[in-house]
Amino acid sequence: MKRSPTSVVTLEAFGRERLSPSFFMRDFLFSEIASDHGLLNAPKHPELGLRAGRSLCMELLEPLQATFGRIAIRS
Repeated sequence: MKRSPTSVVTLEAFGRERLSPSFFMRDFLFSEIASDHGLLNAPKHPELGLRAGRSLCMELLEPLQATFGRIAIRS
């Protein structure tokens, strides 16, 4: 398994991973609470994070968006 992204370059590349037609991993990396506490909000196991993110997007978020319109992930 790959390690958690720790540098700006690796975190940017990780954030560009497409999870579904409408969502990228970067949509899920920002957390207001983590930011307030100075914490990095990146998964310790990136492959698992991508797999779970793709499943969430394809099975739940994309159908919800198709029904109700654009969904924006805020935190």
